[in-house]
Amino acid sequence: MPSVTWSGATTTDLVIVTERERQEPIASLIEQLRRLGYGVHVIPRMAFQHVNRVPTPQVVLVDVGMREFQDTGAAPNAVHAAWEYVPIILLARANEVSRIRFGPTLHDFITLPSTPVELDTRLRFALWKTQGARAPRDQLQLDSLRMNMATYEVWVESRKVELTYKEFELLKFFVAHRRRVFSRNELLEQVWESDYFGGTRTVDVHIRRLRAKLGDRVGSMIQTVRNVGYRFG
Repeated sequence: MPSVTWSGATTTDLVIVTERERQEPIASLIEQLRRLGYGVHVIPRMAFQHVNRVPTPQVVLVDVGMREFQDTGAAPNAVHAAWEYVPIILLARANEVSRIRFGPTLHDFITLPSTPVELDTRLRFALWKTQGARAPRDQLQLDSLRMNMATYEVWVESRKVELTYKEFELLKFFVAHRRRVFSRNELLEQVWESDYFGGTRTVDVHIRRLRAKLGDRVGSMIQTVRNVGYRFG
């Protein structure tokens, strides 16, 4: 799938959450976006609760014709939980605009059908308007792992993971030095400094606990390098 370019920077795809991808005017909208060069990932209504499995996009387009939207007047909670800092644009036919509830999580809406020029302009405007909030410095996302450095919170997909202080510090160190191999002694010096007892066995115990808490997919990213130590990624 082609990448999307905003102001010369390569980014991830657009995501459309809808149950009407084969109906007009949604089908024409998807075709227009692809002709404009945007990579489009469509999430059907029946699968929108699994949005956390999709890499973080630059913009999310939510169809107000979805059953969940009709019930609440807002984008599904799963979308907000997975992509907290991604701008959300609602898609609505003229007779559906009255369903929209305005709030801080809504960045714009597009009335369908729309012209390619308007689509491109609104997408670029949403990114420009939210560029300061999309990637806060204390937030880090890597695949399905999300870390908040300010609050010491960790999520894997939409599941919050409870880590001890040292487990968090160890994971943060690994993420900051991806693919580099560290010996147990180096990890003790960098993460524990002088605050540890019990020798290098402490590292093995914390890594075993980290892998278990992060789950198979993310936990397996902490790799054992035989006779050397560990690396991440």
